[in-house]
Amino acid sequence: MQAQQIQKKIKIIPLSDLHTGSSTALFPYYDGTDLGIEPDKHMTGDGGWQFKHTKYSPTAKQYKMFQHFGRCAEQIAQSRNEYKFIVVENGDGVDGKHHETPQLATRQISEQVQVHTWLMKYFLHKIGFSRTLGDALYIGAGTEVHDGDEEDNIAVQLGADMLPNGEDAFDFLPMDANGRRLWFLHQGASAGRGLSTGNALHNWMKNQYFQCLEDRRTMPDIVMSGHYHRSVYDTFTRNDVTMYGIILPPFQLKTRFGNKVAAAELEEVGIRTIDIDEQGGIRVNKAMTIKSFDEVVTV
Repeated sequence: MQAQQIQKKIKIIPLSDLHTGSSTALFPYYDGTDLGIEPDKHMTGDGGWQFKHTKYSPTAKQYKMFQHFGRCAEQIAQSRNEYKFIVVENGDGVDGKHHETPQLATRQISEQVQVHTWLMKYFLHKIGFSRTLGDALYIGAGTEVHDGDEEDNIAVQLGADMLPNGEDAFDFLPMDANGRRLWFLHQGASAGRGLSTGNALHNWMKNQYFQCLEDRRTMPDIVMSGHYHRSVYDTFTRNDVTMYGIILPPFQLKTRFGNKVAAAELEEVGIRTIDIDEQGGIRVNKAMTIKSFDEVVTV
């Protein structure tokens, strides 16, 4: 008789929109201080990174983001003994070389991928990621103009879990965790602003509720997306069924385009995790984010 698998609490750790390679996104900082893992050979020891054609030094805001990235990982690591970790990178891992943007640390996509994979290895080490403990890692595809097809390469380099269809990276990932159905997709409902924040997400979940009933499809308990560079959380409840909707925060500040469409919006970066206990109880944790407030000119 086969032994029954023991259920364990699961912590879902989604990362979205790192946009590595952008001069406004998360970038590693190494000054000789022990980071816990081997520094990449292209790290110069003064905070910079030596690319093939150029040397790049992260900005003060990038330094703060990298420090916050590490603090998020340390906070997650505090629950290492209680949970199985499921890490999901939900798209736009690298920035690419799109729309002739000048806001890049390097235009070489292979170098962006190299920086990104180091950042992911650093994060996995910091949280105590362990295959022995049953942890899993999945890599998602983002916007083609950013990622191209590099997600597959990133997944292979990180040794990510392969999908049921044999592919390395997902466009849409349904997942069952302790009896709960989760959906991961890069671009879902828009975030909204001000009084309308979360409205589109709420209506999107409402539509999915009825669409799943019509299709006789298993309804998602939790839906996670990104893309809009906002941290939003809302729920939809019908007939005692609650669907949790999360638009994940990014790890990129505003670009020139971002300032064009949302110049007055505050910048916010970070991570939001979700816990699912042995009985399927869901807890959406408070987002671990930092906001960049206005630098006001006094005259």
